[in-house]
Amino acid sequence: MRYNEKELQALSRQPAEMAAELGMRGPKKGSVLKRRLVKLVVNFLFYFRTDEAEPVGALLLERCRVIREEPGAFSISFIEDPERKYHFECSSEEQCQEWMEALRRASYEFMRRSLVFYRNEIRKVTGKVCAGLQRAGVGLQVAEAVLRPWLMATRPPHRTPWSSSAYPRRPGSS
Repeated sequence: MRYNEKELQALSRQPAEMAAELGMRGPKKGSVLKRRLVKLVVNFLFYFRTDEAEPVGALLLERCRVIREEPGAFSISFIEDPERKYHFECSSEEQCQEWMEALRRASYEFMRRSLVFYRNEIRKVTGKVCAGLQRAGVGLQVAEAVLRPWLMATRPPHRTPWSSSAYPRRPGSS
């Protein structure tokens, strides 16, 4: 996948839907569990070393599966390569549930299905198709702009807000 590193770093600095320090183990054999600051921004899961401001890496949460591995732990694998798993350990079972739900809701495909569902619900209630939703391409963008605040309001409150003051930057980084 192609990406612009500066844009990805700028996205990593945006307000997070969820953020916490979790145990993380990469997909390589023999990798060990390390403490990482994990931050969910839209459909990217960024992970940072606990003492650095720039992300070590990012996972694009598309075509992935979030699976409970054991109490307080889950994994993320991708449909193209299900054997390659990223493992995460949380501090509690409640935190694990919150992360799994947030990660499952983060994909574009989930948001698209939600928009289609709510468009149909609006049509059932009003008997009309939402203005702008009939045009292909533009329709979902309009629906997202209109329904996104409502969708965000129906999500549970975030218990682990991201704060740059909580995780100071390294000297010399901007």
